[in-house]
Amino acid sequence: MRPVNTIAAGLLVLLMAQHPATAAPVAEDRHGLPQLSVHDFAAKYLMQQADLADLHVYEQANAALKSGTDRRPRIVMIGDSITFHWKPDERPFPQTVNVLNRGVPGQNTDQMLLRFEDDVVALDPVAVVIAGGANDARVYAGPPEAARSAVLARITRNVTAMADIAQSHHIRVIIAAITPCKSCAALDRDPETIKAANAWLRSFAASRHDAYADYFSALANAEGTLPADLTLDGLHLTPSGYARMWPQLRQAVKPETLPR
Repeated sequence: MRPVNTIAAGLLVLLMAQHPATAAPVAEDRHGLPQLSVHDFAAKYLMQQADLADLHVYEQANAALKSGTDRRPRIVMIGDSITFHWKPDERPFPQTVNVLNRGVPGQNTDQMLLRFEDDVVALDPVAVVIAGGANDARVYAGPPEAARSAVLARITRNVTAMADIAQSHHIRVIIAAITPCKSCAALDRDPETIKAANAWLRSFAASRHDAYADYFSALANAEGTLPADLTLDGLHLTPSGYARMWPQLRQAVKPETLPR
């Protein structure tokens, strides 16, 4: 986002939270045209003034890749900071495949869907790992558990759309679980929402015969939380945390079965 718009965007987000969209009839002005609500105005302003999908993050890397000479089969990992911080030496895929990290810190699945064409489809991969939802689960106003239905609706809608787009381009889909957190309440997240989202992600992958990387089970302790020795801050992972995730990812992707 352009720095000059940061304060304005923050104020608009607060206005949107205070004036949520409703299903009430839209009022008309004296010309018979629909009047914009505060929510509508804020949303449209942000769309005009900001790169909401963060397309700029990988724009140059994508252009260089498409004009380069590396013709190895590509696997794209699209996600948030959990994906972004996963170093190549912590996920040692064979050199016969080109694994592209397209994680963007702080992103939710709305933003991932907006950049899916640019950061996944346009790169012509043979497979995509869709790992989102941790930031959808973060609730900025009110108790996190109160937003459960809205969070689940957003995740299901966006993950379904991304999987549909990938399937239409003959890209193999791997669905990843949302990782657990250590003290979810302190991170504005509801642990039961995360569990419910993961239950849906698992069943969705199974219904479409897509692979599922169960990061949650690989990381969570008996209480269903993230152990202290696997996290830097209650959410983000240590190398030991990624070491637990790697077998799940490799088993789900099965790089040796990818087309050459």
